[in-house]
Amino acid sequence: MQLAQQQFLAEVLIRRGVLDAALLPGLIQSVQERGLALTELMVAQDVASENQIAQAIAEEWGVAFVPSIDVDAVPLSLAEQIPITYAKQHKLLVIGENETHVHCAVADPLDTTAIDDVRTIFGKPVEIAVAPGQTVLDAINRVWERKEDAGGTLQGDAALEEEQLVDILDSDDDAPIIAWVNSLFSQAVRERASDIHIEPEERDVVVRYRIDGELYIAKRASKQFMAAILARVKIMAQLNIAEKRLPQDGRITLKIAGKNVDIRVSTIPTSRSYERIVMRLLHKTSVLHGLEELGFASREYALMDELIRRPDGIILVTGPTGSGKTTTLYACLNRINEPSRNILTAEDPVEYEIGGIHQVHVKPGIGLTFANSLRAFLRQDPDVVMVGEIRDRETADIAIQASLTGHLVLSTIHTNDAAGAVTRLVDMGIEPFLVRSSLIGILAQRLVRLLCPACKVPYEPSSYELEQLGLDETRSEWRDRRQLSSRYQPHGVPYEPPGASLGSDPVFFRAKGCEECMDKGFIGRKGIYELLVIDDAVGGHILQNADAQTIKRAALHEGMDSLRDDGARKVIEGLTTVEEVLGATQQDYIEGG
Repeated sequence: MQLAQQQFLAEVLIRRGVLDAALLPGLIQSVQERGLALTELMVAQDVASENQIAQAIAEEWGVAFVPSIDVDAVPLSLAEQIPITYAKQHKLLVIGENETHVHCAVADPLDTTAIDDVRTIFGKPVEIAVAPGQTVLDAINRVWERKEDAGGTLQGDAALEEEQLVDILDSDDDAPIIAWVNSLFSQAVRERASDIHIEPEERDVVVRYRIDGELYIAKRASKQFMAAILARVKIMAQLNIAEKRLPQDGRITLKIAGKNVDIRVSTIPTSRSYERIVMRLLHKTSVLHGLEELGFASREYALMDELIRRPDGIILVTGPTGSGKTTTLYACLNRINEPSRNILTAEDPVEYEIGGIHQVHVKPGIGLTFANSLRAFLRQDPDVVMVGEIRDRETADIAIQASLTGHLVLSTIHTNDAAGAVTRLVDMGIEPFLVRSSLIGILAQRLVRLLCPACKVPYEPSSYELEQLGLDETRSEWRDRRQLSSRYQPHGVPYEPPGASLGSDPVFFRAKGCEECMDKGFIGRKGIYELLVIDDAVGGHILQNADAQTIKRAALHEGMDSLRDDGARKVIEGLTTVEEVLGATQQDYIEGG
């Protein structure tokens, strides 16, 4: 409460005979020095009781005074609409509702921000009654104790939480805002959206879904509902609904159409006076894939399987945000997850909990960084360590030391291609000989949309398309005379160039759109990959501190397929389009034979 409000309250209490005017200067000085509320100081110094203060305030404002609250009469469904932390902070409890009003017990009727938030959430005027602050806090605690006694989700048991989740499609809540937000989530799951964007515009609220990597407008609402929509989502994510000036992050767990969905919520303030919300949907049943499901060509699959079974070394996965790096790392860990291995991970956040693997959610704000987590892991007798991202010299140093002392380390790094990861480590200050000694493989990846099998349309590709995909005659002749390194022929798996199965009259496919794919022409996404194995030829260039292009050319000559090569293979197989591959990759210019 601001000082001006404190002084105004003091005048009210003096007028009502609760406070002696002679005591006011000393109390105000203590308010300024100690940062406490005037009423708290009065109670602490036995100037007045909480009941006397609350009754005087109620009489001044002409509202009811309630010396006690019948907790058993407070509906749980109403009280839990306000997060417990927010309710305690503002000493506010929703105690009832009728067709026209919401009834609240409050300790401070001057806290108009909190009262306005309640009105926004319920969409009705708020009728307040004043109660002593401690009475409100005790009532809040007892209401939430009732929820725990009834088997609510505050018990901290993850399994119990899942059992108690109510499918939002079965909800009979007729509050318009709640129903509208529930429909937002159910439609997003039905349409396979990975993200939901709630964006304030000049005249309305726009909701966009990201489906298979592309954003589509899904819903609109009148701008008058923006505050209510934001408040509802923030309540669900356990965020501070009164904080509108700073970014916030939260999490929602829902059951939608029988599926458990974790939703990461991020809010930021905008210049339009309202916050913007982006929510990432994590489907627990779809995050964890087997290595064989990711879309590797047979040779790359065998190579990857061989690398992750090595006893030591570093394997890096690289690519832009949203390219499926975490999914790949989970698939690798799941592949080697055996009782004989001690596997530890440091993630931000932990997107999926895997049985048998010990996972840590890093929290940089309290000093639990990737580097500190990795340092601690080395004292936990690990066999395999996964670090969410190598983003600084300290983390890179510890990862290299871990690999050189007999541990397998998996991590991600942000670069455009596999070879770029080498120069990125050197740019961080890692000596080239340490990079050569520790790195065993780098996987670059992108995601491309998959054609809807029900409506894709065949056509004969142009010579330009064949040239762009590296399937023209010149490229094929170069591939035929390339000598593959033994490193790129694992377990006797033969190498087959992307154009080997291309007939004289090749057939590609393009998107059309039908009911099956909601007229988008695509359903789902698949990875395209570039797997660079660190062999002697590539290692020699690393020791010479060569640039990324030189390292990439050496790897291509040794047998590596580029991202575009793998994309071309998927175009030939009828899985995706030329446009998807060209949009996700860049042309590789190879010199020499």
